[in-house]
Parts: sequence; C-alpha cells; structure tokens
Amino acid sequence: MGRFWKKQKKVEGEVRSRRPKDTPYKQQSMKAWEEIRLDYTRCHELKSYDEFETMPAQYTWKYPLGESAGHPVDRWKRANRNLTFDGITKNYTFCTIEFYLPDGLKPPVLFYYHLTNFFQNHRNYGTSRLDAQLKGESVSLKSVKDSACKDVAVVKSSDGGPEKPVYPCGLIAASYFNDTFGNPRRLSVDSGNNPGRGTTYNMSREGIALSYDKSLYKLSTYNITAIADSSDSPVVPPPSWAERYPRGYHKGNMFDPSSDESFMVWMRTASSPRFAKLAKRNDNDTMEKGLYSLSVFSDFPIHQSGGSKSIIISTRSAGGARNPFLGVANIATGGACILLSGSFALSTLWKSSPLVYHSYLHRSH
Repeated sequence: MGRFWKKQKKVEGEVRSRRPKDTPYKQQSMKAWEEIRLDYTRCHELKSYDEFETMPAQYTWKYPLGESAGHPVDRWKRANRNLTFDGITKNYTFCTIEFYLPDGLKPPVLFYYHLTNFFQNHRNYGTSRLDAQLKGESVSLKSVKDSACKDVAVVKSSDGGPEKPVYPCGLIAASYFNDTFGNPRRLSVDSGNNPGRGTTYNMSREGIALSYDKSLYKLSTYNITAIADSSDSPVVPPPSWAERYPRGYHKGNMFDPSSDESFMVWMRTASSPRFAKLAKRNDNDTMEKGLYSLSVFSDFPIHQSGGSKSIIISTRSAGGARNPFLGVANIATGGACILLSGSFALSTLWKSSPLVYHSYLHRSH
C-alpha cells in the first residue's frame, strides 16, 4: 500500500521549521469584522482646554489592525459650549474627536453608542414603564401611582400644590441617554498630516427603530396648557429631564414619543449590562477612508457608576459581517447534510431489502 506522503530529501544547510506558511489563512490574519470604537468617557477630565491631545491607545479599537500606521493619530479635546432649551441657556461639556478611518465603509453605515456597567436587564428597571401612557392615553394620577412606575411616578409641587403624574413615567424613561452627536466631518489633510476643512458625512436619526416599536408610541392626549411655567399642566417631565424641559410641558415644548426614534431604541431594554444602541445611520453613501472630526455634547453621567460610553461606527454585509465566508460555509454544509439525508431516505424507500429469512425473527436467534 502506498504512502499518503513522500519523505522529502534533506538539503544540506537547510534549516527545518514547523512554522506555517506565511498566508492570511494559516497566519490567522484574514480580514474580518471588527468595530471602530472610540471611548470618550473621560473626555470631560482632560487637563487642557480646547487643545487637542492624543487619545490613549486603550480608548480606540479599529480594523484592520495596524493599517493606521503613518496616518494622523487619533486626538480629542475638551471645551464648553452653550445649548438653549425652551429659552433657557446652559453650558455643557463639548468633546471633539479626530479619528482616522483606515478603510472605507460601504452603506449601510451604522452609528451606535456603547455603554458598559448599565443594568437595563435588572428586573425592577425593565418593568418600570407604563405602556398605556406611551400609547397616548391620558392615564390618571391613581393609575400611574399604582403602576410599575413606582420609583418615578409622581412629582410633588414645590409650592405645596397637588401631586402630578410624570410623563413618561418609569426608570427607563427617566434614565434616557442624552448625549448629542454631530455628523462626522471628513477633513482634508496636507502633506504634513495637518487637518483642514472638509466635507460632512450626513447621517440620519430616522430609520433606527424597529417598525414594531413605532406602533407602540402615540402622541399624548393629555390636555397640555399653552403657557410655559404654568401650574395648570396635568403632567410633568421626569426630574432628570429638567434641562431639556426647564419650563415644564406646554404646547410649544411637549414631548412626543411617536416622533423620537432614539427614545424608542432606548426603551427596548438590553439583556446585559454591556450593550450598543443604534443612534444614526446612512443607507446610501460610502464613508470614505480618511481623517474625520466628530463632536459630542457629553452629559450622560455613566462614569459615576463605574461604566463607560463609546462611539461605534460599523457596517454590515448580507452575512452580517465584513467577511461572509463562515456564514456561507455553514449554510453550504447544512444544505449538503439535508441533501444527503434526503437521498439516503429515498434510497431506503425505493430499494429496501426484502425480509427473506423469517427464521431470524425467532427469539432463539
């Protein structure tokens, strides 16, 4: 019987090695999906003000690894900017991040925020909502107090007036993620890697929620007053929303969950304390490789609970990843198994062996 391999002759002076061949497959360096993630949790703690600093390596993750060599380094800076809500202006931390995109992303390009150590899966948190209220019903004060919104259900007036129901009530709504992201802007870079003006890569907040979720939210039917700062308003915003609604609810500034897809995404709770939620998307344009600038109004205090918040920019393919080989291989293997099992079953039915020796059915055999 022949051998499956031949023994190679040893060449004089040749050094034998068991090292695999230098190919992407054998060196485990095939291109595959990895997120582009930028952790900006500590941006508000930067010592310098309005001056760029190099981002620490532990705050950036990119693919393909190592392809950013020779390109501008990722930088960030802290500043302060004013935002005005309902005529009231307040100062917020404004974080600017410059990052290099090592490879172009074909549409759809997806923009996520990523949180850690935030327990949306806690049983008391996950049930702390009132669906009837979110569907637009004018739920009474008693019904709100008796609901699962117990921790954030009613607010007592500071002037000694009556209690009022919170809208929307519950812990989930009260902890709504409130950082604001600008659109990435691709910068032009000169020969010295100095960034200049560029073009904006537009991303939309529409189309980020599931179609089923959109059917769960309707415009409120509470009889909202037309006057700001009025004590006649039947409902009040959650206490943590005071900066967004500094003069309470009125017809000029009333929360509408049916038009806020970011809120719908937040209300679909995550199953683990580490999760990402879709914030923006672009379904038409390629995000070309290059240096980008991104601005963030950072206000969500995740650092107080020991957690982190990051930005993820990603894409997808038909197989759900940048390299669909594994998905195609699994589907092909499964299909082959189905075909083989079917052929074996048909051959058994069509060419079954007749039972000739009946004596072998006796117990003595």
